[in-house]
Amino acid sequence: MTAVQPGPVKARSQPRAGAFRRLRPVAAAVFSLVTAAVVIAAVLTVVQGVVSVPTAAAGPAPAPAAASAPAASAAASATPTVAAVQSLYAQDLVARINAERATRDTLVLTVPPLQVDAGLAAYAQAWSAHLAATGTVVDPSLAPCTGPATQMCILAANSGDTGNGTWPGDGSDAMDGEYMASAPHRQNMLGATYTDVGVGVTCSGGRAFTVEVFGVISSDVPEAFARQSAQNALQGQPVPAAPTVAGPPSGDPVYCPGQTISASGAVTATGGQYPYPFRVAAVPGEPDSSAAVVGMASTPDGNGYWLARADGSVSVHGDAVDEGSMAGRPLNAPVTHIVATNDGGGYWMVAADGGIFTFGDAGFYGSMGGKHLNAPVVDLAPTPSGHGYWLVASDGGVFAFGDASFHGSMGGKHLNAPVVGIAADRATGGYWLVASDGGVFAFGAPFLGSTGNRVLNRPVNGMAATPDGSGYWFVASDGGIFTFGTAAFRGSTGGMPLNAPVMGMTVDAATGGYWLVAGDGGVFAFGAPFLGAG
Repeated sequence: MTAVQPGPVKARSQPRAGAFRRLRPVAAAVFSLVTAAVVIAAVLTVVQGVVSVPTAAAGPAPAPAAASAPAASAAASATPTVAAVQSLYAQDLVARINAERATRDTLVLTVPPLQVDAGLAAYAQAWSAHLAATGTVVDPSLAPCTGPATQMCILAANSGDTGNGTWPGDGSDAMDGEYMASAPHRQNMLGATYTDVGVGVTCSGGRAFTVEVFGVISSDVPEAFARQSAQNALQGQPVPAAPTVAGPPSGDPVYCPGQTISASGAVTATGGQYPYPFRVAAVPGEPDSSAAVVGMASTPDGNGYWLARADGSVSVHGDAVDEGSMAGRPLNAPVTHIVATNDGGGYWMVAADGGIFTFGDAGFYGSMGGKHLNAPVVDLAPTPSGHGYWLVASDGGVFAFGDASFHGSMGGKHLNAPVVGIAADRATGGYWLVASDGGVFAFGAPFLGSTGNRVLNRPVNGMAATPDGSGYWFVASDGGIFTFGTAAFRGSTGGMPLNAPVMGMTVDAATGGYWLVAGDGGVFAFGAPFLGAG
């Protein structure tokens, strides 16, 4: 782990005994501010090649995607892109830094909250990609601040990585905790000098490579110098560690793909924000992805539907009846999908840890809650009788309960992309699995086609089958629709700008049309009635 502080001396901290992540400070005295700063225009030039800063891949590339135009936002997604996870992680670190700073801001000392500067963020992201490409945590370079008074200057930087495979410990709260535990990094985070920040995160190989750069406008350096002198006198240098308010466990941490998200050892295949299964201190200003809509289910007559969110809340539309939800109750893992019973008198919700929640006339036939999983559960499909169901995990593992028969799975087999959905074949009692690249795996059901050999614009997020099992659709995060067998194409949002990615679809059994639902609760109806959103 490294940290850079203003001044002519560069000191490097050694990892604490038993530390599981590497942090590098670039540390020194707080004075000589002007001579140790970086003009942001010069930084951007550096990023472009005056000093070699590779724009290396930001971790595993997102799975190939489907249908046309990019979604306008991908921040709230059950199967988010790596870029979206990195952005969420960076936002979370900024909130945690500001939470730590707020505890040091007093009536007699101003420790200003940090504002995100786009130039600083671009520099930090480029350097974090460089760290991921080399697999080594090293210092970013800081040059003198020699530009005009309006330019942003970098005064200090932290760099480090997480990814130790334990919980708590892999998430963004642990990254904050490790920075706070190291005096040079903590001084950078809490220094009253700074007014702006840029955070870069690159996910790679189950690790989060993070870079935090701190700055101030050149014309504000004298005032910043005075604030820092006051802080040194009142709070000491470095600023003491206590209190630490945003380290583990706190808030809803963000994890990169391949990191451990629960005490059971479950690993997230996609990355994202996962709340603790018990009450922890909140982090003000933290991004909240818990309210993202993750699934949709329809009534048999096609005149109503339910929308489920990751926090277990459910909204009803049309003639759908509110049978209850998990809103306000602690969850061990976020909800990933909702499915209605055959008669529309109830519904199941499934969580990423395989927990099952039943409402109305939906029967409970077992779950994977509390059991070890190799990958998170992403979907559920009921049997034709409604007296059983299958769960599928992102590694293709299938779990059968009630009168559901096990016909096979992809668990333990190589996949080109994670599995994101399952649909039951009501004619045969078998099922299909679909992966984010559109690959289809048929078990006890006919193979009717896939997009596994095609390049997609956005990843597939969900699947639905025709009532007679003679066809299926799947939907991509941009709302692109792919049809196979007798499944009819009624339209899509592929090529349309979206405010949030499409999370899934459900079929209108009355018309043969379908609805798509986005992460922000937007509903798109094709050959089916629009009954409301949100």
